[in-house]
Amino acid sequence: MSEAITEQLKDIIADKLDVNIQRAEIDSDISLMEDGLGLDSIAIMEFISLIEGQFSFKFDEDELNMDGFRDLQTVTELVASKVN
Repeated sequence: MSEAITEQLKDIIADKLDVNIQRAEIDSDISLMEDGLGLDSIAIMEFISLIEGQFSFKFDEDELNMDGFRDLQTVTELVASKVN
């Protein structure tokens, strides 16, 4: 299940976000922020919105913090906990 979620998240980043990132550049443990993929706060908010739409749930207010979105593996675990 987690691997399928990770692949869907990679698709969102590469195909739906307005960023110039190729799918091959996205690794599960790479930072989503400055020293990794370089997503800014606007891209992260768009990413959150796209995740909620893709997986049909809403993040709770307390889940929307930098720790939950530091890398793709962390986001995968958070999404998996919401869809299970």
